[in-house]
Amino acid sequence: MTLVHAADTASRAWLGALKLLAGSQRTGYFREMPGGTAQIVTGAPFPSLNGVAAVVGIPSPEEIAELAGSARLREVAWTIHVRGDGVDERIAAIAGRNGLTGSMPLPFMVRDLTVADAAEVPFARRITDADSVSYQRTMAAGFEAPEPLFTIFAEPAVVALPGGSGYLVEVDGVPVATSFGVMVGDQVGVFNIAVPPAFRRKGYGRLATAAVLRDAYAAGARTAFLHATPDGLPLYRAMGFEVAENWTVFSAGA
Repeated sequence: MTLVHAADTASRAWLGALKLLAGSQRTGYFREMPGGTAQIVTGAPFPSLNGVAAVVGIPSPEEIAELAGSARLREVAWTIHVRGDGVDERIAAIAGRNGLTGSMPLPFMVRDLTVADAAEVPFARRITDADSVSYQRTMAAGFEAPEPLFTIFAEPAVVALPGGSGYLVEVDGVPVATSFGVMVGDQVGVFNIAVPPAFRRKGYGRLATAAVLRDAYAAGARTAFLHATPDGLPLYRAMGFEVAENWTVFSAGA
């Protein structure tokens, strides 16, 4: 499979994962237009989990403008996600008119899964409702942000998300990393890789990622995808992920 084809398929799966998250929330909302543009409202206090996303190779400025004008987005912090670096000037103008004056590239990475991913992963286990506090606290420490911001990820509806699996990596009973995987068809998205500062550079982020891949492969996934931060990029490259393409993210105040 070429990287272009892999990116096309994984982009659709990424959108499917966000649709599942939105559907788990009482006030969540998801709407997709015929041209491949979607409006996503999860209600989470993270702009990247709300807004407008165009997951086709040639996005429609008209669809983006229509969805960006929705009153639903006035209640949340939000972004516009568009695949590729060279964004149509009309889309940049739409973002600007809606107060999204900053933009940044976001690497979209993919990786084929193999039988090697079925190997056991030490110290990692799948979470249950009983782990919600520890999971939320560890994730918040990893992202160095207030705990209440991460409440959504520890909710029972998200822990039990269809195709979803949350993980804790624990060493001597101490949580040192988190991860979350969402399967959509034979694709798995890797999310919420977080390692508190005191435990970084020890391989725990790799274990948290590997836990997602292990269970997803056993469940039939054959491709993994993720968006990488600059700090995470070297780790994911070392684990065999490749940058399939960059996305452009428009956000407020950047």
